[in-house]
Amino acid sequence: MSYATAQDMINRYPNRDLVQLTNEDPTATTVNDTPITQAIADASAEIDGYIEGRFTLPLTDPPAVLNRLTTDIAMYRMQSLRPLHDLEDARKRYEDAVAMLTKVAAGELTLGLSADGQEPPIAEKAESVQGPNRVFDRKKLRGY
Repeated sequence: MSYATAQDMINRYPNRDLVQLTNEDPTATTVNDTPITQAIADASAEIDGYIEGRFTLPLTDPPAVLNRLTTDIAMYRMQSLRPLHDLEDARKRYEDAVAMLTKVAAGELTLGLSADGQEPPIAEKAESVQGPNRVFDRKKLRGY
């Protein structure tokens, strides 16, 4: 499931950059949606890789923050293939997106609420680990 559309990318980023990134022909003046759609699909799959352990996928009503993260990741991926300018700004947005997704995956941050006012459902499969009894505890170590 994609968390953004080609139109979201067109709304968020300068048209001249998207025209240059999506066309082989330097004289082109319109945005080619095909590379944008592929970049969005790749970015959405990357996001799913971070959140699949915590949320039941596909998200039926994804929070709006995923739209922004998807477009930031997709734009970075497209610019890294054909850099127009210094990649520093795109790389910073990408690193920020990955840092946020890492915190979401660890449970330190929520995705926020979706349009219906609910947080996405938490995955039902939770891992539990049990180990042997402790060899040293406070009582046995008292006086050391």
